[in-house]
Amino acid sequence: MGFTGKVNSQGVSDLSGSSAFAVQIFKDMKRVIGVFFCACTIVSAFAKSVEPGTINVPTAVAAMANELRIYRYTGQIIPISLVNITSRISADLKEVGFKEGDYVKEGQLLYTFDSTRYEAILKSDNAKIAEYEAKLMYAKRDYERTNELLKKGVATKDETESAQSQYKSYQAALLGAQADVILAEDDYFHCKIFSPISGVIGLTNYTEGNYITPNSGVLATIVQLDPIRLRFSMSTRDFLKNFTDIEGLKKNCSVKIKLSDGTFYPEEGEIEFVNNEAVKSTDTILVFARFKNPKSILLPGNTVAVYLQHKGENHKVSIPVTALLHDDESSYVYVVDSNNIPKRRNVVLGRTIGGVQFIDSGLSEGERIVSDGPHKVIENVKINSTN
Repeated sequence: MGFTGKVNSQGVSDLSGSSAFAVQIFKDMKRVIGVFFCACTIVSAFAKSVEPGTINVPTAVAAMANELRIYRYTGQIIPISLVNITSRISADLKEVGFKEGDYVKEGQLLYTFDSTRYEAILKSDNAKIAEYEAKLMYAKRDYERTNELLKKGVATKDETESAQSQYKSYQAALLGAQADVILAEDDYFHCKIFSPISGVIGLTNYTEGNYITPNSGVLATIVQLDPIRLRFSMSTRDFLKNFTDIEGLKKNCSVKIKLSDGTFYPEEGEIEFVNNEAVKSTDTILVFARFKNPKSILLPGNTVAVYLQHKGENHKVSIPVTALLHDDESSYVYVVDSNNIPKRRNVVLGRTIGGVQFIDSGLSEGERIVSDGPHKVIENVKINSTN
């Protein structure tokens, strides 16, 4: 295919048809080639910027440190002693001897009931005892006389056995009367209710003038608040791994609790005991600790965070947290040799405390690692330590 054209005043041909299209393609190719060479220049410059020895990162030496073994659980405050006060008798309530919310002492009078009926029953039962004692005395003497007459042939055997039967009958009646007196004394005693423990008493459900029976339910509840008990669950695995046995838990562990406002309770507790069986569904054991509670800050039902700290020292290799990298294979660090060449090293992680990472295995004391910015490092490419 030909083309036609003419030369203009600047000596450039005016092209037409396909020839003009070819010229445009040529110009575009020149621009692409220019961009390509420019890109090559940039890549070349970047390649020079990552030459060995120009990656600047800090390094640190893996050191031994005491790993504070602190274990966190969720616990609940429960009372050591809790007593629901109920009535053993049926009578009118005459007096309530406390104010709701008071601290009551063991033996303090709490409720007084009308004792008229029970006092009368007690006197009646005591009178029966006196009556049966008199009858028993007469029956005994009558039996003894009849028995002597039987020996002399004056009384018959039937008369003697009748006297003996009467004597034993009054013996039994006296025992029954004595039992009645014991029950009457118990009822009379329960016309007053005394506090069985020292603690804080709650709301009274009945006031003076109410007729109370054993079916009236709880009159009030007393809770011992000082000392008070903490209950929390620990996995059997944690128990065996960290404390070995109950004595190890008691001797080697301190316990603190964090309250709902984020502050720690000032008193440190002591482990009391471990429940005598595990919870089958969760494979956990219940642990109980005791705390002093003089200001009643801890109340039954409170949920708290429990912090157990093992008192024994546990030295492990430690590194900064910033030295770690992670991928699908493992957690790892870059170990730097004497020539500043970094090598990947997989590690097994222990606990993290603050900015310190403890290493269970994979790294030894004294080895130098990249301590920050390990993502900048290329394995086997020399680095410059900025330390």
